[in-house]
Amino acid sequence: MLNKDTKIYVAGHRGLVGSAIWKNLEARGYHKLVGRTHAELDLTNQAQVRTFFDKEQPEAVVLAAAHVGGIMANSLYRADFIMLNMQMQCNVISESYSHKVKKLLFLGSTCIYPRMPRSL
Repeated sequence: MLNKDTKIYVAGHRGLVGSAIWKNLEARGYHKLVGRTHAELDLTNQAQVRTFFDKEQPEAVVLAAAHVGGIMANSLYRADFIMLNMQMQCNVISESYSHKVKKLLFLGSTCIYPRMPRSL
């Protein structure tokens, strides 16, 4: 259990899952929440992520950020989506480890596909 003064970085705090986690943490009395928009911090950029962790020094991280786009985009740009998401995940997890983050919650991303998939 984290104490209410724990600095928590919520990556993806404006997304569907991340915003729900943010609201839940606020409702439970956590007040040192840190979030950045994609315009403020590009999680695919390792140097930016390192600089962010150096400056903010979060004690806990919730990794709910992902590049998403729906069924059609996932179907058309499969490699792009997985590469971008793996870059974000590797950068955040690596910096969490390097900065001795006490707690890390990583939420994977997926897309729901139609009942009858098209052949490859």
